[in-house]
Amino acid sequence: MSEFPFVIDIQDSAHFQQQVIELSKQQPILVDFWADWCQPCKVLIPLLHKLSNDYKGEFLLAKVNADEQSEIVTTAGVRNLPTVKLYINGDVVDEFTGAKSEAELIQFLDKHIESENSKKIKQALTLSDAGEHEQAIELLKEMNQADPRDIKVHITIAQAYLNAADYENCSAILKSLPANIQIEPEVKQIQDALELAQATADAPAIDEVLSQLESQPNDHKTRIQLAKLYTVGQKYESALEALMIVLNDDMNFNEGEARTNMIAIFTKLGAQDPLTRQYRTKLATLLN
Repeated sequence: MSEFPFVIDIQDSAHFQQQVIELSKQQPILVDFWADWCQPCKVLIPLLHKLSNDYKGEFLLAKVNADEQSEIVTTAGVRNLPTVKLYINGDVVDEFTGAKSEAELIQFLDKHIESENSKKIKQALTLSDAGEHEQAIELLKEMNQADPRDIKVHITIAQAYLNAADYENCSAILKSLPANIQIEPEVKQIQDALELAQATADAPAIDEVLSQLESQPNDHKTRIQLAKLYTVGQKYESALEALMIVLNDDMNFNEGEARTNMIAIFTKLGAQDPLTRQYRTKLATLLN
């Protein structure tokens, strides 16, 4: 059996029609346009091979040698190498050019294809969000034992430890990640959340902070502390509302600390989250 059973080398235009266009009506086909002289192609190909195995047939990888299959390249409208196109139901549904990291490739694929590992990771995160931290971490550890190379599992374990307020193990996992993975946005987001959680670990309870603000409503430092506590507890709307109170009164308080914290929440939630869009509009109105 081939080391990569889910990889196809396209031989000619007829083969492309059969193994990409027609076959994509049954399952997703990821097409990699590459060449021997292309250095980014050499970086990308091993990652695509690995993921084809990791996804266990959820998609097939079709490789097109651009130097040998110029007709296919022209027909597909490929202008740069490497170019990767995802075909579903006979059509291109997504594509990118240039090399990407494994985490970026998984993010690209998971927009359209859900692997068994992705389903288990979602299950673990659901358990963790529900407070079932031990079960979540146990499931992730089993996945890690099955495939220690799966970086996504390592990242999710760090997130689960963070959710469980096990900051020591969360930090250890993050530090163990390869240097190129540590700078990934998803990992940086966990790192920032960890630092915030550690900074507020010895802070007073929310009820105490609220009580203090009742008697000193203009204490912006305490209100920003309240926003941080809400953020750690994933009460993002309450955090954003607390920050808005500060911003409405003093946009530049403590070198714009409230605005910095608000932008950090936007980054955590994502640009399309309703809260991000709502409070970004409010922030823009203040700035105008």
